[in-house]
Amino acid sequence: RDLRPTQAPHAWNLRFRKELAALGFCQTQADSSLFLRGSGVEAIYLLVYVNDMLIAARGDLASGMYDAIKRLFTVRNLGAVIYFLGMHIARDHAARTITLTQEQLTLNLLEKFSMSDAKPRRTPLATGTRLTAEGDPLDTEMSPYSVLVGSLLYLSSCTRPDIAFAVNSLARYIASPNEQHWIAAKGILRYLRGTAKVGITFGPAGDLKGYCDADFGGDLDSRRSTTAFIFTLNKGAISWGSRLQPTVAASTTE
Repeated sequence: RDLRPTQAPHAWNLRFRKELAALGFCQTQADSSLFLRGSGVEAIYLLVYVNDMLIAARGDLASGMYDAIKRLFTVRNLGAVIYFLGMHIARDHAARTITLTQEQLTLNLLEKFSMSDAKPRRTPLATGTRLTAEGDPLDTEMSPYSVLVGSLLYLSSCTRPDIAFAVNSLARYIASPNEQHWIAAKGILRYLRGTAKVGITFGPAGDLKGYCDADFGGDLDSRRSTTAFIFTLNKGAISWGSRLQPTVAASTTE
């Protein structure tokens, strides 16, 4: 059937999902790009992004799955993964760890905003900083605020939970940033300047743990509180977030 260009990605996705279902894979509800077959040591995880695929499984299972997919599509095996979607993946076989970092992407971001030689600082957001919508409007032609915050959001959602609170605070002002917001955003770049190699390391074992906290009426414009959480597995962060609560809390207990 003749498909218009805008329909091609959808048609590819339907075909790919159909073939994986025939191979016994289930599409996960948590992430539509992640497919799973089996469990325990027999589990095969397949992550797809457009036409890039990443297979995580025991060696023989991964090889067998590659052969199965090769019979269905024209594919090329790039070997053990080193770089995927902007993330560098390092494996220490002796220590049985996997580390995810985005050093190169961070360095590129620093260079793009002329912050490669900036003086590093120890925190993403200076202690006591209280952002507000009031202030001198920012010239976004000269200072591309949305571009910078968008890049920082990608970092914070992939491998840098340590900047999640600061970045999400700045993202609230994408529509109308002021000079204070731009200074705070460049402050995060200064923090990244000294922590470019920081990432997430997963060990061979570890319990699932969760932590959460909240401030009280911290947002000066809406008086809403901010809730933050992080979950770790095998001593590495797997889920985190920082966002305004949907209603105004009348007390810390609430």
